[in-house]
Amino acid sequence: MSHHSIPSSPASSPLAEEYAAIARGDHATGPRGTIRFAVSTDDPTEGKGDLFVALGLARALRSAGWGVDFWPIGRWTEEVPADTTVLVSMIESFVPGLVPAGTATVAWVRNWTAQWASLPYLAEYDAVWASSSIARDALAAVYDGPVEVVPIGVDLDLFTTEPTDPTEPTDTAGTPTPRSDRTVTTVNFWGARRRVQDVLLEIAPAEPVVWFAANVEHVEPSPGVELRAAVPYFALPEVYRAAAFVVDDVIAPAAEFGTLNSRLYESLACGALPVTDCALGLDELGLGDVPVFTDAASLERAIAMPTAERDALVERLHAVVVERHSYAARAEQVRSSLDAAVERADGRTGDRAPLLRWATLQREELRETAHERDVHRSGVHQINERLIVSEEAVAVLDRGRRDADAARQAAESERDAIALRYEALTRSAEYRVLDRLGRVARRLRQRG
Repeated sequence: MSHHSIPSSPASSPLAEEYAAIARGDHATGPRGTIRFAVSTDDPTEGKGDLFVALGLARALRSAGWGVDFWPIGRWTEEVPADTTVLVSMIESFVPGLVPAGTATVAWVRNWTAQWASLPYLAEYDAVWASSSIARDALAAVYDGPVEVVPIGVDLDLFTTEPTDPTEPTDTAGTPTPRSDRTVTTVNFWGARRRVQDVLLEIAPAEPVVWFAANVEHVEPSPGVELRAAVPYFALPEVYRAAAFVVDDVIAPAAEFGTLNSRLYESLACGALPVTDCALGLDELGLGDVPVFTDAASLERAIAMPTAERDALVERLHAVVVERHSYAARAEQVRSSLDAAVERADGRTGDRAPLLRWATLQREELRETAHERDVHRSGVHQINERLIVSEEAVAVLDRGRRDADAARQAAESERDAIALRYEALTRSAEYRVLDRLGRVARRLRQRG
């Protein structure tokens, strides 16, 4: 085992500010027009995956001459600005009824493929991007327009084997500190149990797996895991550069179609070997040699891989990621798709169909209602939790009071028993005789 460790407080990449500026809309105009992404939020601190994927591609598209901006859920009841050349939807619940008719629309189906395929308004998009060939085929069966395989990718300026932060630890020669032989995972816990949790409950590696998890306080501890709070997205590169292995977990709706996680590319870009629980989709990405686990024993075997073997495998897979899976490569890939979508939208004027506009507003009203319901349920749940805690505290106090009462009663009973015994003794004939003899003896001593 190496003496190197996983940083407890990894530093944020200096690229975080550039990303924040893109999210703020500071680069919304460009010579080729403006691409807006419909996302859950435009705040990177919320840690939403759809935003980071959109930001990664947006940064690359900006370099290709596009202005880039974001259209978060909070604005989905507003008319999309007329200067929007292309609207890329990252979320299946976005209804494009308030998008100008002359704006090209693209559905980027990263996961939840079955839900996307069931949308009654999927035909309103000018193009669909799928994250795997299996997803493409499922979508092409219900969509008459162009469907292209466009997986998510990685920003090679952010996720790299070389530290981009001058404060990141280096050895005395000024090169990055050698990575540890530790295993990490950055799978987050959002309330729904992940398959990897059951595996990590049973695993017994040479050193515990370091798990950076959102809501870590709700994750079950186990001997094979060292639990830590989640780190911000822009601190992940330093974590991956310090790790030998990164455990990945693919949600069931994504695993069904082989639409894989950013973590796969990001860890390899940083020189760590991912170990995933989903083999489907790896081959078409050129990553078929990524180790796959199904249970605790197979995960233990994977992360026990000898260092030389691991390094050789990482070198091969890293080269594939650099060559094929950067967001710069994705931006180049979608160039013709974007141009075709813009051409398809060219000449359309006015508003979308009244029914679609109505459906957009109804969908957002339903979303707000559901949000209020969930907030209400959460409030009730919290009240119930506090009530349970209070009742338990009262029960403890009641038990303590009962115990104190019992102890007091026992002491009082013992006192009363002693008093009765004393009274009985002082009234007995033997006591009176001995008492008189004692008084006589004291008088004799006084006379003597």
